[in-house]
Amino acid sequence: MTVKPKELNERGLIDLAGVKVYVAGPMTGLPQFNRPAFFAAEAYLQGQGARVMNPAVLPDGWEHDAYMRIAIPMLMECEAVAFLPGWQQSKGARQEFTRAHAFGLVLLQLDVEEIPLGLLVRQHLPLMV
Repeated sequence: MTVKPKELNERGLIDLAGVKVYVAGPMTGLPQFNRPAFFAAEAYLQGQGARVMNPAVLPDGWEHDAYMRIAIPMLMECEAVAFLPGWQQSKGARQEFTRAHAFGLVLLQLDVEEIPLGLLVRQHLPLMV
């Protein structure tokens, strides 16, 4: 399935049903490696019908370069990348952005909000480059 950013619904959101989406965002140096935000994003995207690749499922304890050698092939199997807030400050997420943009993947910005029992993704919007 190929998705184009111009294919927006009435709320300005891309229809993600059946779309393979990779979640990208900051992890290093954050509490719990920002896994709650990654898993909130995964749940939201699955709720939109997407098939999600979530690098937060990888185990702890490896070097950054090892994670990237695994993460980039995961990303390349997808049609879109959903970026969590703060991705611009993450070395790994910037590498993922560069690769995704070069290969013409759909780029999405996730709007994440903290709620009493965790995190909630409110919407996804095309990321304009």
